[in-house]
Amino acid sequence: MRLAFSIALLAISLHADVMLRYKTDVKMNSTLPPMIAQQATKGMMSGAMPTDISMQLKGGKGYSSAGVSTAIVDFTKQEITLLDKDGKRYATVGVNDFADQMIAAMPPMPDQAKAMMAAMKSHFASKATGATATIAGVESEERQMEITVDAPPMPNMPEGPMMRMVMHVWTAKQSEVTKNPAIRELAGYNLYSYAVMNPVGMMDKVFHQMPGFADGFTGIMKELKGSGTPAVMRMQMEMFVPMIAAMLKRDPQTAAMFGNFDGDAPLMTMTQDVTELSTAAVPDSVFQIPEGYQSVPPADILKMIFSQATAAAKQQ
Repeated sequence: MRLAFSIALLAISLHADVMLRYKTDVKMNSTLPPMIAQQATKGMMSGAMPTDISMQLKGGKGYSSAGVSTAIVDFTKQEITLLDKDGKRYATVGVNDFADQMIAAMPPMPDQAKAMMAAMKSHFASKATGATATIAGVESEERQMEITVDAPPMPNMPEGPMMRMVMHVWTAKQSEVTKNPAIRELAGYNLYSYAVMNPVGMMDKVFHQMPGFADGFTGIMKELKGSGTPAVMRMQMEMFVPMIAAMLKRDPQTAAMFGNFDGDAPLMTMTQDVTELSTAAVPDSVFQIPEGYQSVPPADILKMIFSQATAAAKQQ
């Protein structure tokens, strides 16, 4: 998901160079038992949530790097080139085929898990909070988005929402388009991106492989497209798991294992902040396939990315 989301944000035009760099910080619930908190944090930062994300844009091309996910996008040719730096491999796929390639490379899901996911229901809500802040020198405004996922009825499990995710997304104000050259370029890149490809449609197709979650994640993509400028300056995600809190309240033995754990507080808080935004020249070499790389089918690299993300998730 992270790779496709990064590509969807690469709003490319044919004008000046732009560099965007984000720093990610993850904090687990401070009342979690230390061993559980350490293991979960290690899993998130080792692959599921890379600490650094960078995007470089120039002349109708974009470069995205986020952990093991690295891609070069040629918007003129409408092609995506995936890079495997460790294996020195690359694969090029047409934009129109990318979603299908991702779906085909996803690890198979057990039938029981499919049935459970299909029985889930997600709800999406969004609102402008009216809050403002200056982030990396850019005047920004906040929009709050919320996804709630209802779990299917299960024996010995409490009723109610299984998971709730609250996102605080800060985007550059529209007035920054005329004041800030980098934001102005990003606005142009965004228009060009949606003229030559359909990132929302692409992500919608991928997310619908996860029934129960699709409506929520598609809602986020549509909000990012339609609200304010495309420049996301800060994103804070709070993950709540109400089902855990309900279980602890009804099961004293399990509650004793978790000690003073506060199940009503966010289980995890992830914050991404822009640390660099500039229109400095980007070298042409950034968008070239390094020498010595071997061409392979897209599925080979996509499976590697999914495998590493799954391994990281299992550490949590």
